[in-house]
Amino acid sequence: MRYLLVIFLIVLVGCGYTTRGFVYQEDRIYIRPVINKISITQEDRVYSSYTSYPILLEKRLTNVLVNKFNIDGHLKVAGEDLDALILECEVRDYKKEALRYADNDAVTEQRLRLTVHMILRDKDNNIIKEREIIGETSYFLSGSLMKSEASAQADLVDDTARRILEAVVEDW
Repeated sequence: MRYLLVIFLIVLVGCGYTTRGFVYQEDRIYIRPVINKISITQEDRVYSSYTSYPILLEKRLTNVLVNKFNIDGHLKVAGEDLDALILECEVRDYKKEALRYADNDAVTEQRLRLTVHMILRDKDNNIIKEREIIGETSYFLSGSLMKSEASAQADLVDDTARRILEAVVEDW
């Protein structure tokens, strides 16, 4: 009987897990447009025909970030407001890597990685969080699971935005 009572109390109280991790004084967030800090003249980019950079990736990331925060609802997206948190993001690196090759050395699977430096500031411009976020996706170039690079880039932006949102609203 005691064991049953203990189990009932544990179930009733729960484990304390919540999806709402970090509580801020502010209930709004201003998302500054994402800045592209990738140097296209780096030595590894200049001599590589394989490394490229998708046009307007930072604009797409800004739009997806706003959508993610609107859907999440923990923080309301606001314009440039004096009483809002400020989210600043810089795209630092974009990599395309070959994962699998066919017998004739043709690439059959690739991975895309996007590195973003994120800074969250409070209304007094103090840094609350600062992190490197790495979003990634992989895709096949042939076969039944084939995906275009543009579709994979959309998945990459979505994954990166999701990771930034989680870094802001959850305290892991």
